[in-house]
Amino acid sequence: MIDDRAYLVALRRFPQFGAKRLVRLARHFPTFKRAFEASATDLVEAGIEANLASRFLQERIHLYPEQEWDLLLRHGVELLTISDERYPPLLKQIFDPPAVLFYRGTLPDWGRKHLAVVGSRKATDYGIRVTEDLVGPLARHGTVIVSGLAYGIDAAAHQQTIDVGGTTLAILGSGVDEESIYPSQHRTLVSRILSSGGAIISEFPIGTPPLKQHFPFRNRVIAGLCHGTLVVEAAIKSGSLITAQSALSANRDVYAVPGSIHAPMSEGPLQLIKDGATPVTSTTDILGYEAVEPANSPAVYKPTSDEEALILKQLTHTPRHIDEIVQAVSLPTSTVLSLMSLMEMKGGVRQEQGQFYARAA
Repeated sequence: MIDDRAYLVALRRFPQFGAKRLVRLARHFPTFKRAFEASATDLVEAGIEANLASRFLQERIHLYPEQEWDLLLRHGVELLTISDERYPPLLKQIFDPPAVLFYRGTLPDWGRKHLAVVGSRKATDYGIRVTEDLVGPLARHGTVIVSGLAYGIDAAAHQQTIDVGGTTLAILGSGVDEESIYPSQHRTLVSRILSSGGAIISEFPIGTPPLKQHFPFRNRVIAGLCHGTLVVEAAIKSGSLITAQSALSANRDVYAVPGSIHAPMSEGPLQLIKDGATPVTSTTDILGYEAVEPANSPAVYKPTSDEEALILKQLTHTPRHIDEIVQAVSLPTSTVLSLMSLMEMKGGVRQEQGQFYARAA
């Protein structure tokens, strides 16, 4: 006899058996084996539409529970059913919780605070910097950071969490096996997530490609796992705003980082703030945290000469080109560059792409 959950995986392999229909089957049949082997009439009685029941019976001859279970073992993938006591309790509360979750890695204590951090794949330097500044202290103090493994804000959130020794979960719109990871360039990041005690999670079986229609489902899982969702940068029409909407639908907190009214990537967060999201300028705005910075935080940089003070006056968190700074302080370019290098070593200045400089804190 094989594990009954193997039949659940085989059922999930039928594309039309998503979260809602699988839950109907689980409620109607005593085992997933019985559901898998049911007649069309029994499936209709369970709440499956007649045309889908007929189509499933046609497709069933190509579904193999034993092979599905072998695949899980071969790829080191584990699963949770919605009736499992280890299933995330917050996720169970959403309108359409996944009937099954596939994962690799270590699941966290679901009693810890969980924060979704999402944003644009085409993040700006400002967005990456803000993500690191906000995620670092929260992750260091035990908040589980949840994101979608995408380029830009997602990757920055995962990487910063790992860098400070925190726990991060990546929710995928594909299978969690190595070959299905998307984007494939983030396989190294996945290795870091797993080795640091985190996990990658999906409701899609092994070998499922990252199809466009999967990502709205992925986004609702990201929001559903968490107490709140933080949007850093996003266009008006984006997956990040879908995630935020999922959070609102589940009565979860939504946070947004304000940006320039002239910046396209600020349109999404600014719209969320108009709609009632909490504007975020520091970690104290998120999840009720206070004084999350550790006692041994690095000392704040202070200029040690009149020239340094003069240069620092010209800098903000928005990068400026070296030529603008030189013109503003009326000092030789070589002198300004030398002082900039010294100030960067002291932690007061950061260099962006090319010869652009900004305050480090």
